[in-house]
Amino acid sequence: MNKEAILLYNPKAGHRTIKFQIDGIAQQLQELGYSLRLYRSARPSDIKEYIIDYITEDNTDLILIAGGDGTINDCITGMGIKNVDIPILILPVGTANDFANSAGIPIKIEETLNLIKEGELQYVDIGKVNEKYFVNVCNMGLFSGVSHTVDLEMKKRFGRLAYYFKGFEEVQNYQAMDMTITTDNEVLKEKYILVLVFNGKGAGGMLKLAKDADIQDGKFNIVCIKNVDFFEVPGLFLKVLQGEHLEDSRIDYFKSSRAKIECHNQDAEGTHFITDIDGEEGPDFPLEIQVLVNRFRVWLPKSE
Repeated sequence: MNKEAILLYNPKAGHRTIKFQIDGIAQQLQELGYSLRLYRSARPSDIKEYIIDYITEDNTDLILIAGGDGTINDCITGMGIKNVDIPILILPVGTANDFANSAGIPIKIEETLNLIKEGELQYVDIGKVNEKYFVNVCNMGLFSGVSHTVDLEMKKRFGRLAYYFKGFEEVQNYQAMDMTITTDNEVLKEKYILVLVFNGKGAGGMLKLAKDADIQDGKFNIVCIKNVDFFEVPGLFLKVLQGEHLEDSRIDYFKSSRAKIECHNQDAEGTHFITDIDGEEGPDFPLEIQVLVNRFRVWLPKSE
């Protein structure tokens, strides 16, 4: 008797190639003993709502999620609300695919599907901020609204470079956030232009932002960039690209299983500080962030 799998896919993700790959996915899954059904999302939150309404542990043995970090977020949010524990196979067809890259999941779909017979089903951590989930990163401040405003055609044409083009438009007008960050071990009071709370290793295709992060260690890696002068931003950004920023005195970097983040000037005139979770708009301050340890089972490459 065949096992039941469902492919939940975002047709607008990345270069929009998933529609040309569905037949090959169905064939490979049939060879692995699965019957496949499909669900095509038409708008954000479709996948979350479909899981809540229709997916159960009785009718589904495997969830394939095809898209970028935002699509994966929709999936795990629906599963978290529904409280189902079903194996997940991530098909990284988004623009940046930061979580999949952090997890070592191959980009080629044939290789990804092979994880079912050659990989390992492992539990991974995810984050929860207030009442929302995130798989890769929760960030706030400079660049945090970029993914909300980048045009789909621009992403299709330029890929992850679209984020960088849009981000540099913001640099000249940024303002610092007056923050208090309370963690497992300390309380920081500082002005930051950007704060990133990582489950994965990076964002926007930059996997050296939190290069020693681990999605199975029960900790977040938190990167906080202080209120630097405008002329310092390009040099600091270059350090980030090279993975040489974590020892810089202009950056606070630490690990914690939880964080309370308060922004004291969020209501000041002329300020509008945006939070972001996995490329989608996040909740308002204050933020209560925690690691949910061993929350979901994902097909990953075998551990060395």
